[in-house]
Parts: sequence; structure tokens; C-alpha cells
Amino acid sequence: MARAMNDRSRLLSEEALTKYRIELLVKGTVVIAPQTLFTQDDLARIDQLQMEIPEEEVRMGDAGDSHNVFVKRVRVDPPGRPPSNVDGKAPGQIIELLQRKDRSLALKKILGASSDYVIRRCQMHRLPPGSFVGIHLDAESDPDFEYSVIVQLARDFEGGEFVVYPNAYEQQVFRPPFGAVVVTTCRIRHEVKPVHAGERRSLVYFCSKRSGVNRRIIESTADGL
Repeated sequence: MARAMNDRSRLLSEEALTKYRIELLVKGTVVIAPQTLFTQDDLARIDQLQMEIPEEEVRMGDAGDSHNVFVKRVRVDPPGRPPSNVDGKAPGQIIELLQRKDRSLALKKILGASSDYVIRRCQMHRLPPGSFVGIHLDAESDPDFEYSVIVQLARDFEGGEFVVYPNAYEQQVFRPPFGAVVVTTCRIRHEVKPVHAGERRSLVYFCSKRSGVNRRIIESTADGL
């Protein structure tokens, strides 16, 4: 019970949330420490639920970008349609966990949102050795994507750094530990470097204030990230 209360206290700490909000504003990307947004029990529950979801290999993104990653779809956001959960109980239960009231309020403060956000897309990523996510821009999948939230679910792997490119002359490299959460704006290009050993696993979801249809104009038939 004491641990649960401590986890909740850290989740709702105004000082910590303000610190993360400022860093996100300044850098465009912030790493939120483990046990701030997701407890150990939350991570274990996500891991349990994702086992029920089928996996597919993805080699190409929405804008023709190159990838080599295994994906489990939780919520999809196809062009011309509103977001929807994938069939089955597990996807809905994962989304419900992500949208828990205290977590949603904490994330809203970090994002600086004046209104509630919606989760437009959500999926699991698995990167065994040799896998990578090529340089891409999330907003090319949906122009209304504002922030991506990446929950680190793996402990032991080498490589797989998360790299963002705020401009043509700068790059920021992140190696978030197990249970940490990376939040980044969908207007910054980024990639995941190849994994050299072990397996990198994460839960990724994309937030927006808009809940309507995906307004992306279809330019190709690529089914991407």
C-alpha cells in the first residue's frame, strides 16, 4: 500500500510535471523518469495484454520511409476515417489503462494542453537485433498528431538509441531506461538506431486535440508506422 501511494504521489507531483513541461517546450523532447507516469504494475499489465495481439512486420512507413520493425496494432488511424481500436479485448483494455484519469491529467499538464487530448494511434514495437525505425515525421501519418508518447518496456539491449533532429544541424540522442517515457513533438524528425543485441520493446501512442477523421491526403498505398 505504501508503495502504491508513493507511486501515485510521484505521478501527480506538480513540481515534476512543471519541470517536464518546461523541458518539452525548450527541447521538443523530454524523458520522463520511471515510476512517474507508469508503475511497475502498469508495465506488467501492458506486457500481459500485448501478448494477445497479433504481430506484423513493417518495412515501409506512410511517407515511404524505410523501417525494419515488428508491430502490434492497438488503435489505428487510417486516412479518411476516425481512430478505432483493433478487434479483441486486449486493445481496448490497453487504451483504458493509458487513459486512466490521473495519468491523463499528468500527461495533459506535461503537454500543456488547454483541452483534453485523444489517443489517435497506438501500437507495440519490437526490435530484435538488426531492426530499426528509419528517419520519419509522425505528422506525415496524420497532420493532427501533436505528440508521441513512447513507453520503454525492455531492460537489456544494445543499440536502439532514439535520435531526434530538431534542425538540420543538431541531433539529440536518448537511451531511456526500462519504464521511462519519452514524449516528443510530432513535428520533429526522428529515428530508432539499429539494435545490436537483445530486444528493444516499447509502447507508442500519438496524442491530438482532434478526434475526427484522419485528414491525411493519401499519396501512396503504403501501410506505415
